[in-house]
Amino acid sequence: MKKRGMNVILAGTMAVSLAMGGTSMSVLAESGEKVTISVYLGGDSADENQAIIEAFNAQSNTIEAELVTLTEGSSGYEMLTVMYNAGNPPTVYFLEAGDVLKLTDKLMDLSDMECLSYAVEGTTDDVTADGAVYGVPANIQAYGMIYNRQILSEVMGEDFDPSTILTREDFAEVCDAIEEAGYTAVAISPFDWNLGNHWFTQIYAGQSEDTEEKDAFVAALEEGTADLENNEIFNDYMDTFDLLMEYNYYQDNPLETVADGNEKQAQLLATDQVAFWFHGNWATANIRTLDEEGEYGIMSVPVSESNPNYGKICTLVPGYFCVEQSTTTEEEQAAAQEFIDWLIMSEDGQEYVINCGNVPAYTNNEAVITESVSTSVVDYTQNGDNFPMYVMYPSDHYTYVGAAMQKYLDGQIDRSELAAEVSEYWEAQE
Repeated sequence: MKKRGMNVILAGTMAVSLAMGGTSMSVLAESGEKVTISVYLGGDSADENQAIIEAFNAQSNTIEAELVTLTEGSSGYEMLTVMYNAGNPPTVYFLEAGDVLKLTDKLMDLSDMECLSYAVEGTTDDVTADGAVYGVPANIQAYGMIYNRQILSEVMGEDFDPSTILTREDFAEVCDAIEEAGYTAVAISPFDWNLGNHWFTQIYAGQSEDTEEKDAFVAALEEGTADLENNEIFNDYMDTFDLLMEYNYYQDNPLETVADGNEKQAQLLATDQVAFWFHGNWATANIRTLDEEGEYGIMSVPVSESNPNYGKICTLVPGYFCVEQSTTTEEEQAAAQEFIDWLIMSEDGQEYVINCGNVPAYTNNEAVITESVSTSVVDYTQNGDNFPMYVMYPSDHYTYVGAAMQKYLDGQIDRSELAAEVSEYWEAQE
């Protein structure tokens, strides 16, 4: 769940056909003019986000939405804090789950929105407090080891099933065969959000299948009583990370692409140079710009059999749409809900979620999933072979923990020093 946000964007111009329910309404200001709302969608691409704003405005006779973009170098939550201090927060904004409940005094209870009646079970749990639902889930995403099916079929045989790669021993055997065939086995994306908020949060999630026990471990980190260096799950995941580092395409310069986006690693995968990439299905769009027809998939991160996450992929709701209540009028709040309903309930919005490689967070989304990475995500989730991403971390977690992981990846610190830096970060939260 990087700071990129959701990227729920409709490209180009389109004929918008609405399939909206009871929360859809024709909102007009008392003056009879359109109600103006400001919208922060998250995402890295202002151009694409602007396209969805224009598409909404083109079909609405009563609402004018204006795009708010992320300030360079900040997270969505950090930007919102600045905007609240200035007295001008967006009417609608996108937040990661860990940040939503920090702002409940400023957010509208969206429990009565019709779209939530179709939300997949569990997708609103992290944004619910005292019976109020403060966010509308965007979609479901997953991350693990994305693989190039063509390379695996060539090296391991057409009938080879990547989901049988479960342990580090399994993975090393396949990687050795891949490298002997002339390919590189692994690409590691060195971004702080990837290493901090994706890789490292698996360690929190792996402490137990019980949510309270996960929270207790994190609380112990904050209190300075957790022994991270000798923690079994920490060492299990770091043993796997060490293995990925051994086969890393960027072994000679691990931070080479730290200032770039996903494109470099997606290109390696899509051009049959690399077989495995630790990443998430949101990268499908990057892959498909280079290879529309190839078959890809996602599999679990190889760990020991004692790890609760063994054989499972990590799933998450990347973020939620929230409605500002403390500084907005009832008209603006109603317009904000209509905008969200349009995103979730319109046929074009539903198709877009599928076309971008995401998995719908709503049972009424009838668009057919054909993209191979997404279908493999569905296979895992339908079999119950998934675990929820641990999201109750501070908004600067990716900055500090991600930076420590970057130093580890680059050989600047060892595992003991990594554990110390992460522990120091958590203790500073108290």
